[in-house]
Amino acid sequence: MKSPPLLSIGLFVYNGELFLRQTLDSLLGQTFRDYELIISDNASDDATQQICESCAALDSRVRYYRNQTNMGAGWNIRRVLSLATGEYFKWAACDDLLHPEFLSRCVAALERDPGYVIAHSRTRIIDQDGNVIEDYDWSLDMESPDPVKRFREMLVNDHGCYQIFGVMRREALLRIPPQGSYVNSDGVLLARMAFLGRFYEDPEFLFTNRHHERRSSQTLPVRLKKRRFRLTNRFGTLPCPEWWDPQKARNIQFPEWRQLSEYYQSIVKAPIGIRGRIRTLALLAPWIAKHFRRLMKDILIAADQNLYNWQMSWDDRFGDMTKRKAIDGDVKL
Repeated sequence: MKSPPLLSIGLFVYNGELFLRQTLDSLLGQTFRDYELIISDNASDDATQQICESCAALDSRVRYYRNQTNMGAGWNIRRVLSLATGEYFKWAACDDLLHPEFLSRCVAALERDPGYVIAHSRTRIIDQDGNVIEDYDWSLDMESPDPVKRFREMLVNDHGCYQIFGVMRREALLRIPPQGSYVNSDGVLLARMAFLGRFYEDPEFLFTNRHHERRSSQTLPVRLKKRRFRLTNRFGTLPCPEWWDPQKARNIQFPEWRQLSEYYQSIVKAPIGIRGRIRTLALLAPWIAKHFRRLMKDILIAADQNLYNWQMSWDDRFGDMTKRKAIDGDVKL
């Protein structure tokens, strides 16, 4: 019986044809070879399926799964982890790139020091044509032996959460709640991982994140795409809730309040003792102060969402009735 690979890579994708071939070449061109590549396609209606199937036919390390319906990014992110068999795990997006040494350096760091739960590198940001936008440099003190200090780094800094695409200990990931289907759930997961161990950052720019008009952070809420009377044109932190879960397009959401609740639950359940828990709970005060305007904006956005739902219900009920009457009138004529 074949032994499981040392590393599992979980690539979640929906309509990723534009950059998917480059991403797959980047993953399969790694100097580190002991891994499986799990691809979960969220019912794409472009060329994603053909690209993935041709890749799987050429490389036995690739396992391709296709969902019958779009279950949302949150569900798909959890699915690739559930299919993993390796000791280490890495999430991959369909538009990012890795330097050929990325996996080997990250795995080596985890093998060298059991105190690390995540190994990642510095991040370079490019545009859709491959031109460098910036070398992202936001240093965080994730080498501290104090879990409260590590949690603080994740909590109070508005960092880009690029560590989520590092190589992680799968055992540590399975000790915490799975990544949720809500805004900044990746940041919450990283904060929870910070309680479990240190993060290693390679000083080189080995991970490349691509900014383009179709990326998740450009996805606006459905309520802003229809012409109607609105209470506000504002929107919360992107990606919007329905990107995480399509079923939430008409749900009343309070994303900043949800984050606050998740951080609180993370602290309550963290293995840090009573004194550590008190120290960490105190960190929520500056977070609330910093996010106060966003917390208030959540309430205004929720009111507009409620208005949108009422307008859509009115259209669903009386719009169809008007159309039927018009059709009946045409028939009588």
